[in-house]
Amino acid sequence: MFVNDLDVKKQAEYLGVSLWRTPSMLFILMGTIIIIVMLLVYYLFKNYNSPEALIMSEVVIVIVLMSIGNFIIRNVEEMAKINKMKSEFISIASHQLKTPLSEINWEIELLLSRNMEGLNQKQLEIVNNVSDSSNKMTRLVSDLLDVTRIDQGRFFLEMEGVNIAEAIKEVVENNQFLAKNKNIEIKLNFPENLPAVLADKKKIMIVIDNLLSNAIKYMKESGSVEIKTQKEGDGVVVSVKDNGMGIPKYQQDKVFQKFFRSDNSGRYQTTGTGLGLYIAKNIIEQSGGKIWFESEENEGSTFYFSLAKSAV
Repeated sequence: MFVNDLDVKKQAEYLGVSLWRTPSMLFILMGTIIIIVMLLVYYLFKNYNSPEALIMSEVVIVIVLMSIGNFIIRNVEEMAKINKMKSEFISIASHQLKTPLSEINWEIELLLSRNMEGLNQKQLEIVNNVSDSSNKMTRLVSDLLDVTRIDQGRFFLEMEGVNIAEAIKEVVENNQFLAKNKNIEIKLNFPENLPAVLADKKKIMIVIDNLLSNAIKYMKESGSVEIKTQKEGDGVVVSVKDNGMGIPKYQQDKVFQKFFRSDNSGRYQTTGTGLGLYIAKNIIEQSGGKIWFESEENEGSTFYFSLAKSAV
């Protein structure tokens, strides 16, 4: 892991900066200069046993370290400014896109509700394709806005007592069309007298939707997804289990990172941003819970999250 962190070329490509401005290169440069200075001071002490030499060497050390520190600070500040500008751009662009997308969705719904009988099969298929593409774009914009708010520390939750079983049923209903298209059965397993959990209902539904839609998308036809809830200690644990493609072992430590998509996801030709699990993790952790998973490639995955019981 430490060796990977010092892969300067890879880090430069990832950050989009020159080799000399990567954190790893700055770390190596600083370490090298400190070693050289220490050897120089040792040489001076060994060969020039005088107060003047001691004072001069200390002055040189201070100047060198301050220069290196100033260089590193300026580079870090510049990278932070670039990152802030990027986040602000994404936020502004996403907000600007959200309004016309909402208008498109509204017009499509109006068209289908009032003129559906006047459309032939081909026209209906085209309208449905436009609606599907618009919904995907709307979701992408929402994900980008949520990620920007998370990165800027402006992603807030409105905590309340939530009936987790009802929230799951709402999400399942919204995903039934997607599941039926792939002939996938969604099974629900809830115990009696399940307590309410402390959460933001809208945000928790986003978590459930991300886990369920991922399970459906990355699965062969005629599979099944089981959503299970159980009381555990002072809280509730929710699990979403599928018999899909699973996640390769060597990539499992990256699952909750931004823009992650496993290498074997390409075979299903699904659309996705790789932001859903990153958003889900932040929502669960801000809610005071935990999220984790178990997965075997070609066998399936089970994602879990826990939430505390509501005192209300």
